[in-house]
Amino acid sequence: MELLHPTDVTQWLRVYKAANNFEAGLVQGLLQQSAILVTISGEYLAGAAGELPLNDIGVQLWVPQQQFPVAQRIITQYLQQLQHEPAQWQCDCGEVNYQSFDLCWSCLQDKDETKSQ
Repeated sequence: MELLHPTDVTQWLRVYKAANNFEAGLVQGLLQQSAILVTISGEYLAGAAGELPLNDIGVQLWVPQQQFPVAQRIITQYLQQLQHEPAQWQCDCGEVNYQSFDLCWSCLQDKDETKSQ
């Protein structure tokens, strides 16, 4: 894989629109593990809800055009894993979390092993 420096990038393409900042960080980490440059936009736009079009609100991940196909494959694998991993535990706040999550995605409370199914 070609290692790139941000100054070498002529065109950035949006590869993913995350549900929230937490997911954006997770996907960013997955991409960076494969030496893919990632830039994030929109992480501070949630406060503008109602003022901006819905398509503009959300955390977006952008990668260099040269690395786009590889980034797409990584994200596809991530999404497939999410679809096949059943929700296994419910936090005290009421949110259902995947078994692989050690913290609640909503309130960041530690997983209570006694409540796992």
